[in-house]
Amino acid sequence: MLKYINQVDIKFAPFSKASKSSRLFLNRIMTDKARLANPNAIINTVILSDVKKEPRINITYSDGKKVHIRTGDKTIEHVLTIVNKHMRKLQDNEDFAT
Repeated sequence: MLKYINQVDIKFAPFSKASKSSRLFLNRIMTDKARLANPNAIINTVILSDVKKEPRINITYSDGKKVHIRTGDKTIEHVLTIVNKHMRKLQDNEDFAT
């Protein structure tokens, strides 16, 4: 999952119901398999003390594109769809180049 990602910034209040998809996304990218795909990926986590602040995920891809996701009203599946959309383009470009 991290192969084409240079940096991930996740901000969430851990006890907020709105932060569920952010917590699950963090759980997915912190697996050994995901980390081995790109050991140089930078993952920053900011724990918010105010549960009313909206959880966010900011991603910087290897080509410099940045995506900002407000995760409070999204499921983990929706978040993964957004993240994977640009990664598929990068994968296709890599496959085409070889």
